[in-house]
Amino acid sequence: MSASKTISPSISDSASFIAVDWGTTNLRAFLMNQDGDIQAQRDSDQGMLKLGASEFEAVLADLLDDWLTPNLPIYMSGMVGSRGGWQEVPYQHCPIKLSDLSEHLYWLKTALPNPIAIVPGLQGKGVAGYHDVMRGEETQLLGAMDWLEAQGRTEEAPVFCLPGTHCKWVQIQNGHVTQFSTSITGELFARLNDESSLVKGLPKSEVLNEDAFNQGVLASQQDGGILHHLFSARSRFVCGELAADGVRDYLSGVVIGHDVNDILASLSAPESLVVIVGSKALSARYALALASRHLNSEFLDASEASIRGLKRLANKGA
Repeated sequence: MSASKTISPSISDSASFIAVDWGTTNLRAFLMNQDGDIQAQRDSDQGMLKLGASEFEAVLADLLDDWLTPNLPIYMSGMVGSRGGWQEVPYQHCPIKLSDLSEHLYWLKTALPNPIAIVPGLQGKGVAGYHDVMRGEETQLLGAMDWLEAQGRTEEAPVFCLPGTHCKWVQIQNGHVTQFSTSITGELFARLNDESSLVKGLPKSEVLNEDAFNQGVLASQQDGGILHHLFSARSRFVCGELAADGVRDYLSGVVIGHDVNDILASLSAPESLVVIVGSKALSARYALALASRHLNSEFLDASEASIRGLKRLANKGA
């Protein structure tokens, strides 16, 4: 097990609860006060994919160590509540008021002294009318609503974009999640970027080639469809239109551009604002694609959104 315990304070009177974000690949725990301020943080690489159902409790106990006390409830979100996680927690059906999630927490029976709850995911219908599901993003959405409320913007009803391996597009009205749709954007790009003939032998870079990315976004808005546009990453390079170091970002622009185009064509899209909740680097790409459609966007870090959401649930359950 690999865990970081660089900050290990004694339990103080200011601590109110423990927020746990337990995802597919990583586990993060935050010692929080009632105002949602982080007192300490501990991290582990023991994500859901590495663990059997019987291992979660021991992993959490080892990570939390001296934080284990009956006075500190633990609120967990993410894939920990999925099939294959610690305990599969039933989805709550949409439409649902986000603040009502506190009434549907699943309280685990464990040998640990702390009360431990898992936040349920959501089930609804996407824009095509098919079933759709999310886990973890519902907590981020609650945190995003808290973020807007802190700015006195409770009357706003933006569309929320939560990019990642599976990008979520969510509409919220009067605090209710009315509809959401999932795109396999991140996973599709990862496969194409790692394994496809489109980029075989071409260089990789951690720095965004914004010009190449924008060319890909523009290509996604032309006739021909995504399959044709994806191949253009190869053909435009071979024919000298794209430099070798721009092909991967061009391909990213095509994939993200289609995600934005397709969802906006189906949603009751906002005229001026999309709130992007995610990592800074990926959110910047979505902001560029949205700007190409003359839409403004604002950024909220996914970690902050998760912590804000868990704070709201903890304070409501206190």
